[in-house]
Amino acid sequence: MSQAEQGRAFVGAPGATPLTIFLLFICGLSFSLVYSINVTATGDGIPIFAYVFWQSFGAAAIVLVLCAVFRTWPRFTSAHLKVYGLTGALNLAIPYAVLSYVAQKVPSGVLSLGLTLVPILVYGLALIVGIDRLRLRRVVGILVGFAGVLLVLVPRASLPEPDMVGWVLLGLVAPLCYAVNATIIALMRPPATGSLALGFGLLSSSALLGFIAMVVTGQFWAFPAPWSPADWATLLAMANNAVSYVLVFEIIRRAGPVVFSTTNYIATLAGMGFGIWFFGDRPSVWIWAALALMFLGLFLVNFPGRLPLNRIAPRRNSSNA
Repeated sequence: MSQAEQGRAFVGAPGATPLTIFLLFICGLSFSLVYSINVTATGDGIPIFAYVFWQSFGAAAIVLVLCAVFRTWPRFTSAHLKVYGLTGALNLAIPYAVLSYVAQKVPSGVLSLGLTLVPILVYGLALIVGIDRLRLRRVVGILVGFAGVLLVLVPRASLPEPDMVGWVLLGLVAPLCYAVNATIIALMRPPATGSLALGFGLLSSSALLGFIAMVVTGQFWAFPAPWSPADWATLLAMANNAVSYVLVFEIIRRAGPVVFSTTNYIATLAGMGFGIWFFGDRPSVWIWAALALMFLGLFLVNFPGRLPLNRIAPRRNSSNA
């Protein structure tokens, strides 16, 4: 079976069951914490690449323990290593480095708005690789979502400082990476490989990339005494990553990348809430209008009626762990 055929069969997995919806909420809450954790960690001086390394390494260790408990071990064939490397870079190393860099320059609630673009980007990529077909309602949704982004970037009153526009654009690298990653998982996931094992591979790959970047840039850091809130934030990031990056694989296995992408709806709302709660962010009326347009675009993209993806027979060889 070709990669394209595997992707079509995989994306056609059963739709959003009650358990899948529950996992979507857990994953969305986990994603939403990323922005607040990053602000706390990087604001206290932890080097960016050291932060990426430690949170990935710690999360990989946690998931490896779970692999041992459930006796589902990672495999290291060329197909598995390719998926580990790509997902580790696209789902963690690159976006976390970018988000950590801009965390001190843009309110966390504004950054979390970018997550609403992920479902739109996933649909666009699904069209490009041939795992979905063109629908007018979804095209309108893409345009509405883009209009929401423009409401943040164009009006001078939408951001606390006009100079933040460039940093917001840089922050959009993260949702682009997440969308590409979800599509890659749908197309390239090795058969009969559990989500725990794949999560360990992703986190290990990200830890390796972070370690290399840390060495090259000289950004060494290793929890110096006395401990500060940033140290505890890094530990929280480890646990948070262990949850979210296993759920990424599990939700896509159960329902496909388009359904998975709707977890960003939950993450955006929670992310803005955490920004207001923890850091006193005060979104302008432009931000709220942008949020409304982005969610309208998300609805149009993800709920166009019967999805052709769900009419494709699910892949037989899959693991639940």
